[in-house]
Amino acid sequence: MAVGILTLRVQPPWKSIYLHLSGASILYTLSSAVANLAIDSGGYVNGKLYGLGLTASVCWFVWVPLRAQQELGPEATATRFDSGESSRGSIWAMLVVVMISIPIVWELFQRNESSGLRTLRVLVAIAAIVCLASAAYIKEYLARRELDFHFGLANDRLRLAMEASASAGWDFDVKSGRDVWFGDLQTIFGIASDPYATTKEDFIRYVHPDDRARVSEAIADARQNRKLCAAEFRIAKPDGTVRWLAARGKFYYGRNGNPERMLGVSLDITERKLAEEKLREYEKAIEGSEEMIAVVDREYRYLIANRKFLSQGNMTKEQVVGHLVPEVLSKGVFEAIVKEKLDECFRGKVVRYEMRYTYFALGERDLLISNFPIEGPGGVDRVACILQDITEHKRAEEALSCMNRRVIEAEERERNRIAKDLHEGVGQRLALLAIGIEQLKNDHPDRTVELLDRMDAVWKQTLEILTDVKASAHELYSPRLEYLSVAAVMRIFCEEFGERKKVEIDFRSRGLPSLEQPEVSVCLFRVLQEALHNGVKHSGVEKFRVQLWADDEIHLTVSDSGAGFDLEAARRGRGLGLIRMEQRLRLVNGTFSVDSQPEKGTTVHASVPLRSASVMRAAG
Repeated sequence: MAVGILTLRVQPPWKSIYLHLSGASILYTLSSAVANLAIDSGGYVNGKLYGLGLTASVCWFVWVPLRAQQELGPEATATRFDSGESSRGSIWAMLVVVMISIPIVWELFQRNESSGLRTLRVLVAIAAIVCLASAAYIKEYLARRELDFHFGLANDRLRLAMEASASAGWDFDVKSGRDVWFGDLQTIFGIASDPYATTKEDFIRYVHPDDRARVSEAIADARQNRKLCAAEFRIAKPDGTVRWLAARGKFYYGRNGNPERMLGVSLDITERKLAEEKLREYEKAIEGSEEMIAVVDREYRYLIANRKFLSQGNMTKEQVVGHLVPEVLSKGVFEAIVKEKLDECFRGKVVRYEMRYTYFALGERDLLISNFPIEGPGGVDRVACILQDITEHKRAEEALSCMNRRVIEAEERERNRIAKDLHEGVGQRLALLAIGIEQLKNDHPDRTVELLDRMDAVWKQTLEILTDVKASAHELYSPRLEYLSVAAVMRIFCEEFGERKKVEIDFRSRGLPSLEQPEVSVCLFRVLQEALHNGVKHSGVEKFRVQLWADDEIHLTVSDSGAGFDLEAARRGRGLGLIRMEQRLRLVNGTFSVDSQPEKGTTVHASVPLRSASVMRAAG
């Protein structure tokens, strides 16, 4: 009855074991009752059904421990136990089975049977019990060997895992005060990484003096309130090195409620603490900056956001730090622009770009964003983003660009007026003067030879002046650009310029489309003029190379192998040639570069997008 009641109260897998015990007890009770009735009636005979029931119940009792071993095998494999106590339990169980045979043997000797038959019965009963006991011992031995193998394998796995993660565990016996450490003890404590037996007091001596009180309080609190012990503290190694540990431990209590054992593990978090310290240093350094600064991790999560970044977006620190970038910015902006730039920076590149972003309070602003990769233990794991509000700067640039455009337009109009004055006024007058001198020579052929020579010299000088005036007029404004291609105009200019300056100019062009943008043609023509004038004046050579070609852009290069110059020094000087060329190209969305070194020649490169004029008109 007691076993039956316990069967209803216990949980699996013990329920199955108690059911077997209950079944064996019922069979033994029924068989014994029937046998007693037969004895009372004087008709008891060995080997009857009740005798078989008794034998079967005894076998059932012997089988129950084997069944218990199978039911509890996984639990026993995962649980550390005292092998000596388990062995003693198995021995007592087998002794009980053997003791069951005593009344059976005694009952057999009470019957009036031949000694041979009685001896056979005794031998059979004893042999059956010995075989059952031997089977139980063998089963227990094999199960223990398997358990020891799995336990050793689990120990090796635990040791390897602890060494790989720089962690250590401990097993503290509260009663004896014996504390066993295991794991990566070399890294953490500076001692051999074999199981190390010590005491609680020895462990406390390893703890940093400033943290000992806190660790002792955490252990006492966990012991008193029966909760998990958790603490972060420093360890002072014998060589003076300090390591940070995160410890977690649990007390195990006996039936009387007193703690008997404490198991726990400590993880080395020194690298994490150093990273946190660096993070705090970053925060201090960037908090006072007037630039907007934020730090993002590989999950696109904000780790740091300084005061300027928060105030620009009218946000609090809680709304930004710890949140994903798409949650703070608009998701469309993140997917279209920001994500690609962050991914490029995570590959180790410094990325700078401009974007236009709309703030709720400030409206649309122009931003210059610089992303810098930050190295971690496993490579680039964070990106520092520095944002500059360049809205006012862009507006000033646009205003300056508009002013430059108006100045250049006014300059071109003035060039046109001066060119017309030279061509239609001074040029015509010089031409009439040359014609008058020629007629004077023809009308007075009897003049002296000396006077005719002088008149001839004046006539030639007048023609030279006329040629220079026409060339100057064409340089100021070339009407050829209105009805010829830019390549043809440049070719004619190079030929005329070479003749006047007594230099050789190799002009080549290819792949040029017909341009419908007069602004581009004028811009490239002015760059060619300025580059050749500078080259003739400063290079010291008489050969120049001019190339004009097109792909997605129109490219113009003017190069020589002359004296060259220091580009930075030239930009700091008073000359305006480079600045004027650069400004002209900027107005048509072009680019300008100069490659020059002293005694290694100079190459001027200008490029303009094919559709720059339409873009320029739209911007205007």
